[in-house]
Amino acid sequence: MEQRIIALGLRIRKWSFFRIIQRTFAVLFPFILLGSFAQVIEFSLLHPDGYLGNLILIDKWLPHYRAANQLFGSVYMLTAGVIALLAAGTSAKYTARFFKRDEQLASLTGFLVFLAICYQRSLGNSSQFNFRLDLLGFSGLILGLAVGYGVGLVFKYLSKQANKKAEHGQELLARSFKSLLPLTVALLFAVVCNILLGLLFKYQIFEGAGSWLQSQATKQSGFWAVMFFASITLLLSWLGLSGPYTNNTFDSDQSALKNLSYALSHNELAKVPEKFNANTLYFSYGALGGTGATLGLILAIFLVAKRQNTRKLASWTVLPSMFNTNAAFMIGLPLLFNPFYLLPFLVIPLFNMVIGALALLSGLVPPAVYPVLMTTPGVLYAFIGTNGSWGVLIFTFGLLLCDILLYLPFVRFAEKIAGALDNERKRAGEVDADQ
Repeated sequence: MEQRIIALGLRIRKWSFFRIIQRTFAVLFPFILLGSFAQVIEFSLLHPDGYLGNLILIDKWLPHYRAANQLFGSVYMLTAGVIALLAAGTSAKYTARFFKRDEQLASLTGFLVFLAICYQRSLGNSSQFNFRLDLLGFSGLILGLAVGYGVGLVFKYLSKQANKKAEHGQELLARSFKSLLPLTVALLFAVVCNILLGLLFKYQIFEGAGSWLQSQATKQSGFWAVMFFASITLLLSWLGLSGPYTNNTFDSDQSALKNLSYALSHNELAKVPEKFNANTLYFSYGALGGTGATLGLILAIFLVAKRQNTRKLASWTVLPSMFNTNAAFMIGLPLLFNPFYLLPFLVIPLFNMVIGALALLSGLVPPAVYPVLMTTPGVLYAFIGTNGSWGVLIFTFGLLLCDILLYLPFVRFAEKIAGALDNERKRAGEVDADQ
């Protein structure tokens, strides 16, 4: 059984699309890591409603905290905020390299094509460039990867094999002429995509579907409804997209407000009318360390991983992940688009929620009904939401321990698969890139 899992993992790692995604994510990792730290500082430390900012009363003693907040917000926008654009150019480069085509021109074409797709025509000042910022960021990552891969395929079929030794002026000019056809085709494709996207945005196809799904998630409560919307959120997060619980707020959740009203009027948590909702299950127990309960995976890596880069990745991303900002970890490992980690990414948070529901149903722990500050560490969410129940805190750390134990086999198998791949590369005379 173990050998079959390792063999399956090797086949997945050898897929051209997965190899290109993995190399793209490795290049993007420092940008998303800097953006993650900037996001934690912006929303947790330099915001009066952030967890750390509220704890140290940042608005009382730091005179220009708003300016500093905006500065780190700009850092986030210039790194993680354009991650989809960077993904388009980088994936185009590695796709062209994989098929032995001109990677430099393919990379530039990937950037240009993605910007052309995201370009938004303005009826006002025609001297300004306007782009759909939501597509440039994390929510457009899957589009950026697809665009880059598509550009690489255009170069594969419409250009000849590149000669890497030709770096003089005339040779470079000759390469440019050979790339005119794929460049033209890619830009024409971008224009068509821009028009189609414009129509979709004009008639609010994406916004309507997303808003409807999120509104249903805020209106409906109960165990099965929460499990359903949590599953959709987890699956979409694995694809780099926003789910119904991604941007869910306490004020927009009707069942959470009903519980809060009951708790304030009766001074009792055990008999709240909506015991199972997003606040009491998903955010309290299903999102320990961010979407996918990834804090358990990070700690599992510390326990059993032997590869230096993997342990270094966990060390750099554990802090932002504690504040539920786990994008850097999901890209660096990677978890996104990785079939090997799909099962635990979906099942472990749902397992936490089932155990949490049983504990709530039996009266072992009270439900979290009070508002919690944004960027509150996941392991403290239920503790603060119950106004400091120590039983809830112990229960939460027990779930975290279960998460670690459940993620351990996958970390071990990932290590064995990486080791087997290294052995194949050594036999083929390739250099191991992960020491």
